[in-house]
Amino acid sequence: MEEFYDIKTLCLFGIFDGHGSSHAAEYLKEHLFDNLMKHPNFLYFETYQGTDSQFLNSEKDTFRDDGSTASTAVLVDNYLYVTNVGDSGTIILKAGKAIALSGVDEQKRN
Repeated sequence: MEEFYDIKTLCLFGIFDGHGSSHAAEYLKEHLFDNLMKHPNFLYFETYQGTDSQFLNSEKDTFRDDGSTASTAVLVDNYLYVTNVGDSGTIILKAGKAIALSGVDEQKRN
């Protein structure tokens, strides 16, 4: 009987910059990548939205005005996926030159 397997290299990187307090940034640190790994299609957009909803639900009985930016990168084999939310941008260095990977999201949260 032959065996088949597939090995992928997966690295997760995140920078979470909280404002108001560190509570939202800590929540992202603890939950965002776990939620991404559990998502059946490994979709960033849905994971960000879902994690945001979970955070807001966990805080619904508490008056807080805190939040967090999130700059994340996921390396899967030779592919790098980069996202950012909030006013933190993301850059990469190639041959000593900085290349912007994401713009700055200036949308205000209601």
